[in-house]
Amino acid sequence: MTQIGSRRITADIFADSHRLSTQMALRGRVLSDILNDANTSYLELDIAYVSRIDHPGEILADYALSIVRKDRLSFVVIASGLEMALKQNQATYMNRRQWPVFITVPYFEITGQIEAPANIDLRALMATGVERFIPVYNATASLSINQSVKFSGELILINKTSIEVLCIGDKASQ
Repeated sequence: MTQIGSRRITADIFADSHRLSTQMALRGRVLSDILNDANTSYLELDIAYVSRIDHPGEILADYALSIVRKDRLSFVVIASGLEMALKQNQATYMNRRQWPVFITVPYFEITGQIEAPANIDLRALMATGVERFIPVYNATASLSINQSVKFSGELILINKTSIEVLCIGDKASQ
């Protein structure tokens, strides 16, 4: 098995108006731990391609080093590499279900599935404690004003403070 520290993860990071397509060295950690780390308020990026959210194919510039405030991020799309983005703990999967969700953040609508207990409590889910980012699996983020602009991935990590609306479907699957 390859060491996580020796790998880089490719991600699309979204702020209100811009997207940063990037690769990050994880330095022995998973991405969700880095995002949820309260000891740092920023995220260091090694390579970043900057585009506007309404013209994602038009790269404005690229930079070898960048820094982003974590509290200003709306969400992060991980196309593949789930094992580098989240800790996989079999014990947490017991008595949990996959729930369909619809979430809005500034300028985007996000659909996918979250993992939560069968007796889901939305207030507890939205509490900003240790976990500041909610993982949404098999997710798609669509630009609200232009539904043809979409970003999909195995995982989207959504900043709880950016969530405007969170809706849970009524059919959960095991």
